Amino acid sequence: MIALVRVLGALLGILAGSVLRIRRAHVEGAMRAAGVAQPARQARGMYASLGASVFEFLWMALRGPRALEHAAIEQESETRWRAALGRGGGVVVAASHTGNWDLAACAIASRGELLVVTKRLSVGWLDRFWQSTRAALGVRLADASGALGPCRDVLRRGGAVAMMIDQVPSSPRHAVPVEFLGRPALADRAPAVLAASTGAPLVVAASRRDARGRHWLHVLEVLLPPPRPSRAWIDEATRRATQQLDLFVRAYPTQWLWMHRRWKPMLAAPCPTPSSSPAAASTAA
Repeated sequence: MIALVRVLGALLGILAGSVLRIRRAHVEGAMRAAGVAQPARQARGMYASLGASVFEFLWMALRGPRALEHAAIEQESETRWRAALGRGGGVVVAASHTGNWDLAACAIASRGELLVVTKRLSVGWLDRFWQSTRAALGVRLADASGALGPCRDVLRRGGAVAMMIDQVPSSPRHAVPVEFLGRPALADRAPAVLAASTGAPLVVAASRRDARGRHWLHVLEVLLPPPRPSRAWIDEATRRATQQLDLFVRAYPTQWLWMHRRWKPMLAAPCPTPSSSPAAASTAA
């Protein structure tokens, strides 16, 4: 089945990236700005990976937990993950659109409670299918608006809360200026704010698909809030998480969704205090 998914994904990738050329110029331009070698080749790989993710998601919808058998946590990352959870206060996952992020979320949910802070798709039937498939595989979902209460509840029970860090926040008030893949960008402070306000470790995570189609989940770094986290810690943790994702994407350029409009112009605006609700920031999964 994995081989079939790869073939179908490659065909869908050719259609989207080379025939229809959906955001192809943007993808290659972003790769060139980041200094990625052979951007045309890497772009083809990204579209093929995205196509494979589409068919993997359909496979998950049809086969349920059996579709998760080819996803695992990388060995060193397993140790880091267990250590973070072992502290007893849950973990905040700074997640990203790497590999098949839906498959990664479902694989983590099969091991323990996971709440993903998400937003709705604009196409109603597609959103219902997307959300219901993840929910059927154990992923709890919370809309970004009003997510603070559910997030705290999950963390108190020792579970995990996942929030995306690789999209532009809804407002620069909830962001930290960073450099990401060679250009200035805004990074969402919400995961670090939640970690600081609850004392939970901030786990920077990413996933990738290897040459055989197997998925590996990586813990890139675990950031522990000090007893009295400051605004400076929140900002530095946000920058550090972004830096770790930057290194991962450079190592596996076909495994990140370069189609994002990630580098919108930065606007000057005051940032909220560390006690601000993480749900106020824009997150998506």
